[in-house]
Amino acid sequence: MTAVRAAASAAAGALARSTVAARRAIAAHVYVSEGRDAALLADLAAAGAATGARLANEFADVAYHRAGITLTSVEDGVLEAGVVAVCHEALRRLDLRSHIASHPRLGTVDHVALNPLGEASCEEAGELAARLGRRLGGSRPGPAVPVYLYGAARADGRPLDELRRHLGYFGGARGGEWAGLSEEMAAAIRALAPDFGPREPDPRHGAVVIGAVPWVHNYNILVTGTELSQDDLMARCRRVARAVSSRGGGPPAVQTMALLHERGVEVACNLLDVSRTPPAEVLARVEALCAEEFLTVDSHYFTNKRPDEVLVLATPP
Repeated sequence: MTAVRAAASAAAGALARSTVAARRAIAAHVYVSEGRDAALLADLAAAGAATGARLANEFADVAYHRAGITLTSVEDGVLEAGVVAVCHEALRRLDLRSHIASHPRLGTVDHVALNPLGEASCEEAGELAARLGRRLGGSRPGPAVPVYLYGAARADGRPLDELRRHLGYFGGARGGEWAGLSEEMAAAIRALAPDFGPREPDPRHGAVVIGAVPWVHNYNILVTGTELSQDDLMARCRRVARAVSSRGGGPPAVQTMALLHERGVEVACNLLDVSRTPPAEVLARVEALCAEEFLTVDSHYFTNKRPDEVLVLATPP
């Protein structure tokens, strides 16, 4: 009877521990400069999942020639191994010199964003981001790349948008497209010392930004215009994007870009805090601004799952 009680007690303890663990996880979004080779992207996702990390989401955009792979785990070490595996495979197989896209990027692995889920803290996510940065900056067996940290991965909490401006992320496009590593971007990378890795970017790989922040909702709104030239449509959409952004006097916790897409221009939004500015408010603001510019909102969508959905997926089977 004592043995039975002990076994029951041990089982209850294990269940309690697993329940607590399931309420705490970290998500990692790895953004790579490839959006058209489905087989290659499947290999990248498989490399991450082979480490035991859970594959929570895959999103590829052909026009942007860009993809996001979301991994998650209740174990930080497992997630670290998964992210490193995806990044190493991407650095091994992708070449920025042949990459042309209508979305800005710094490297073949452009961005690794970590978000705490459930009871996890931003500080914990920041510590993991810093470990990832150290490994990719001194990458073995893969190539080392300049790594720039942001958010909770740095003591000063440097914001991502500020870091990107310093690195020339928003400049260097020609005709609405980025081709290879532009000289403007390469010069900006050289001018800002990385947190890890070489100062000189390899044109095959570029650089990567890695950081930790609360969940960011990536929300894209496709805008079209009748009988407008591409330049005119882009100019109008840039005015819309600027006006809806916090930086341009719009609602709080909203960052935007206007980017060429397949059937028009997307107002690409980073919603930093949907409790302050929900997506419906952003959409209504864009629709009103588009009406003033004689433009039409064609469609809108999110590129990832909700954080509560990802937390469920992090739970071990």
